[in-house]
Amino acid sequence: MPELRLLKRLLPFLAISLAANAHETDYFDLSLTELIEVEIYTASQEHEKASASPTITSVITAGQFQQWGATNLYEALSFLPGVELNESYIGYTVLTFRGVTPGLYNNKALFMINGQPVYESQFGSSNLEYIPIEMVERIEVVRSPASVLYGSNTVSGVVNVITRETGNQVSLTYGSYNQRYIAVNHHETNFSISASSLRDDGYAYGGTNDEQGFPINLDYNNAQDNIFIDYRPDNWRINASYFQTEKSKLGLSPNLIHHGDNRFDALHLSINHYQDIAEGTLNFWLRYDTNDKAMDAQTFAPNNNPITNINSVGRLSAEIQYKQVISHSSSYIIGANHEEYKSDPMLFIDQTDGSINPLSPYTESQKYHNSAIYAQYKYQYSNKLNTIVGLRTENNNDTGSSGLIPKLGMSYEFKPQNYLKFLYSEAFRAPVFLEKYIDLSGVVLGDRQLKSETIKTIEVGISSKLNTNNQLDITLYWLNLADEITRRPTGNNSETEYYNAPGRKIHGIEIEYKSILTPKSRIDINTSYKDGKEKIFNSAPFIANYTINIMYSYKITSNFNLSLSNQTIGTKDYILTDNSEGKISGYNLTNIILNYQKNNYETTLTLKNIFDEDYTFPEPVRRNIAELPGGPGASVYLNFIYHY
Repeated sequence: MPELRLLKRLLPFLAISLAANAHETDYFDLSLTELIEVEIYTASQEHEKASASPTITSVITAGQFQQWGATNLYEALSFLPGVELNESYIGYTVLTFRGVTPGLYNNKALFMINGQPVYESQFGSSNLEYIPIEMVERIEVVRSPASVLYGSNTVSGVVNVITRETGNQVSLTYGSYNQRYIAVNHHETNFSISASSLRDDGYAYGGTNDEQGFPINLDYNNAQDNIFIDYRPDNWRINASYFQTEKSKLGLSPNLIHHGDNRFDALHLSINHYQDIAEGTLNFWLRYDTNDKAMDAQTFAPNNNPITNINSVGRLSAEIQYKQVISHSSSYIIGANHEEYKSDPMLFIDQTDGSINPLSPYTESQKYHNSAIYAQYKYQYSNKLNTIVGLRTENNNDTGSSGLIPKLGMSYEFKPQNYLKFLYSEAFRAPVFLEKYIDLSGVVLGDRQLKSETIKTIEVGISSKLNTNNQLDITLYWLNLADEITRRPTGNNSETEYYNAPGRKIHGIEIEYKSILTPKSRIDINTSYKDGKEKIFNSAPFIANYTINIMYSYKITSNFNLSLSNQTIGTKDYILTDNSEGKISGYNLTNIILNYQKNNYETTLTLKNIFDEDYTFPEPVRRNIAELPGGPGASVYLNFIYHY
């Protein structure tokens, strides 16, 4: 096997690294209390203990996803209960939370860096490549609607990446599919900078023919570069991110044929100034995002010449917010936000002569703006009962008013370090430029009359510290997604159109268990079960009914750690455009991680998908193909870090 040959090539380097001095990790030095009582910020924009918060939030530390074998942020998030990782057929990695399927683009959950939203407004998609994974201190994840504080794009939740402020290092990785990766982190007082570069020849992306008879056969190339800067002078915080990526893709049948590259350049800038005023804190944020995209296609009608699809979009946002702690038992937040969005024409450029193809999706610039006001109030009735209530309203000059978006939550400590939680929340997602204005006959049509999709969710949870070494969290939820923005066939060959579907109803349970088995071993187990239906079908397709994640770590010596992780994704239903139904088999992914650390050096050998499991992702948009090939088979990666 090529993976075994690669492992033999890597072992001498591993031996050299093991003989060197390495940096001691603090993951096993953390007690269970320190892991579960970490302060969170994302859920209510106030620092609070995760277990006592009147919201339900998961936290992943950098040490944890290193132990689990996650090599990027998408993989790290897939170890949470009810979270599924998919690859859309045009080269986007997407995350599904609780069965709210994002479709082609990663646009149903909001991605933030240090509390600042980061997404592009053409597709509404969040790209987690903005920041090197080595720069991440922890990830806070709210797996439920969060529009009150964060507005649109929070239908299924919020992912907030908190960055490091200490720890200089250089990281090198080599592995299967000729993957080469380098990352550098550097920190000084009030200043941090991180950069990374990835080159990957990609796994063979093959499969059965598509609905036009074209083979799904593609070398899955992936190149990515990024840089992140965090500047923190007195009363200011300035973050700047830039990344570019070039990723192979399939295509849009029948006119836009696959075998091309999807190129993406993005810049994010956020400026925050905060000042103590009248026993409170006044915050002001200015944010700017710009994104340039180019997507190649092998052939395109009418002359079947290769074309490049180009588009640029920008977003400018200003927000002002005031926070005040009234007493030890109450506090409030009020704020207002205004955003301006702009999209340049979306054009098809003929690669042979540079002319504009007459079938370009839209040839005029598009603009809209959005304003919002919001408020949140927290009150502690007693030492045991915490409550939270919030409201938001937005007005979009293109889609109108959101109405009042509420959030209600409570947390009751029924015995020491055991909490009962209840949360009701709503959210919405306004249609983006592509969904409203695209006009590509034979492929996809937009709808200028689209309404925002909305969701209502009820959650009931228990967070229980069973004893010093064991923690159990259980959450039940019910969600109702209405006016879902999705696509359906028009009856013209494989053409689809955007429209507001009735939506879906889903209910489920999520269980998380953390245990320190011995001073040298610990285990994290989580599982989820969900079921439901589309409002026009008897099942909710393209989601796994259950997921199971098991992560075990053992400290062999003071410097040498062994970790095992297993992800089980259950069977998925599918419904095709002809209303035929079927099932896609589930799969198991097993990783082994060996980590050696001492002083300034660290080496990690990661064996991924060790049983060479074949697996597939469903195709939820066109619904002409039940499944697409999944990720790579058995693979090996060696990572070397020098801490300075």
